[in-house]
Amino acid sequence: MAKESANMFDTFRDENSIKAIATSMPKKLVKNFDKKEFYTSEEVDSIFSEVFESNKNIQYAYAMFCSPKDFMNIAQSMEFSSSYSDLRIAIADKCFDGWPRFNFESLLNLKSGSSRSELVNEITDIGLDLLGGS
Repeated sequence: MAKESANMFDTFRDENSIKAIATSMPKKLVKNFDKKEFYTSEEVDSIFSEVFESNKNIQYAYAMFCSPKDFMNIAQSMEFSSSYSDLRIAIADKCFDGWPRFNFESLLNLKSGSSRSELVNEITDIGLDLLGGS
């Protein structure tokens, strides 16, 4: 049984799934580069190569962690087949039950078993704090 679990984990990691990218990169980005709204493509590259063995699906990491402007620059040089918004929609579907307004904070708090409602409540609470509510 333990061997089967290890194989499932290897498959999960090898495929560089959207969920694997979303759950394994944020804390490492913060640890290495401090917490910020967006990271440079170089910062994303360094953490991605530390976590994953290949660059498969790296465009999702850029869409999660880089600014739209930086993503556009990267996309032109790497010739991605999907747009920033298409990738963000796919990320929202895989990680947030389709909720499109995720940001780095919601990615940082995403856990393998998190539900969208927990994250929405958390973001709503943050929004109320910013607006002076409680």
